[in-house]
Amino acid sequence: MSVKYDTVVIGAGPAGSSCGIALQRRGVKNCVIDKAVFPRHKTCAGMVTGKTYKLINRLFGEHDTDCLFCDTTSVIRLFQRREELVSAPLSAPVRLVKRKDFDNALVSRYRELGGTLFEGEKILRIDYAANKIKLKSGKTISYSNLIFADGALSIAHKRLDFKKEKLAFGIEAYVPRELFPTDSADIYFKYIDNGYVWVFPHGDTVCAGLGAPYRKGVDYKGVLVGFLRESGVDPDSAKYIGAFLPYGNPVPQNKLPDNVMLIGDAAGFADPITGEGLYMALRSGICAAESVLTKRPKESYLNSVKPLRRAVTDGKRAQSLFYSRALFQGFLNKARGREKFVGFFFDNVVEEYNYGYRQMAKLAKDYKKSK
Repeated sequence: MSVKYDTVVIGAGPAGSSCGIALQRRGVKNCVIDKAVFPRHKTCAGMVTGKTYKLINRLFGEHDTDCLFCDTTSVIRLFQRREELVSAPLSAPVRLVKRKDFDNALVSRYRELGGTLFEGEKILRIDYAANKIKLKSGKTISYSNLIFADGALSIAHKRLDFKKEKLAFGIEAYVPRELFPTDSADIYFKYIDNGYVWVFPHGDTVCAGLGAPYRKGVDYKGVLVGFLRESGVDPDSAKYIGAFLPYGNPVPQNKLPDNVMLIGDAAGFADPITGEGLYMALRSGICAAESVLTKRPKESYLNSVKPLRRAVTDGKRAQSLFYSRALFQGFLNKARGREKFVGFFFDNVVEEYNYGYRQMAKLAKDYKKSK
C-alpha cells in the first residue's frame, strides 16, 4: 500500500500535533506518524506560560481550553536545598498540564479537523532521495515535505553530527498531593550540578522531577530518590519516568535535504535556563506548517524560527554564566527575600519573552524604575 502526502510529520507530540493542526487548517494534505499509541506519557513538568497559553487558544480556536489544565498556581518559590529563599507572587496565574492528557487533547483536535494519524507505527527506513518512508506495517508513504517532531533523540539525527552529550536528561515521578502538599511552583537548587529539582502541583498529585546536562555515570534517579526521601516521601511509592531533553544546542539542519525540517525537541528548541519546551514546540510546529505553502519552505521556516534559535543560543551562554560557581551562589544570595524582583523576572522572562537573555541589564534597570 502506497500513499502520497504533501507533508508528512513524524511525531505526534505538541510540536507534531500543532503542525498537523495548522496544516489541516490550511488545506494541506498531510499525515502524522507516531510509534506510540495515544494517550501516552511524556516526561515534562507541564508548566504552561502565558505565551504558550495564547498559542494553545489559537490551536483550539472556539473550543474551551480550561479543561486541558490540571492545576494553576500564582506563586513561585526558590529553594537552596531545603532552605526557602523566596516566595514570589506572580501577576497572572500559571497553568499546569499532565502531558498524557494534554498531548492526547492535541491529537484529538488534529483528528477532529480531519487529520490522518498513523499511531503505533514504527519507521523501518526513510529514502530521502526518493522521498519515501517505509513503515513496519507495510505501508509506503511518499511526501513532498518531511517534518521531524520525534523528540530529542530524533531519527533524523543519524544523518547529523549531534550526540547525546549535547542533551540534558530529565526524570520525574508523580506523588500523591497529601504526601507533598504544595500550591506553588517550587524550584530546588543545589541537588544536582547545572540543573534543578522541580515540584509542581498537578491536581491530586504533584509532579516532582529534575533536569540537568546529560553526563555518563550520573545517577539521576538516585538524586531524585534522595530528594524525595529528604522531603519525607517514600521513594518506593513513586514510578519514575526519564527522557532526554534539549539543552541549549539547536540542531543544525543544513545537512538535511531541502525538503526536510526539524521542529520542537528534535530541533533542540527548549529554553536552557528554565527548561521550557512547550512554547517552542507549538511555535515551531505552526511556523513549519505556514512555511510549506511558500516557494521555499525550508528557507522560510528557518527564517521564521530565528527568534527561537536565538533564545536557545543566548540562553546557553547565560546558562554557562548562571551556573558558574561565583555567580550562581551570588544569585541565590540575592534572591533571598526578594519576592518582587523574582516575580518581575518570571513575569517578563518566563511568562512572556519581554526580555531576551542579552537584555538582563535592561531588565534590572527597568525593575528599579518600576519599584
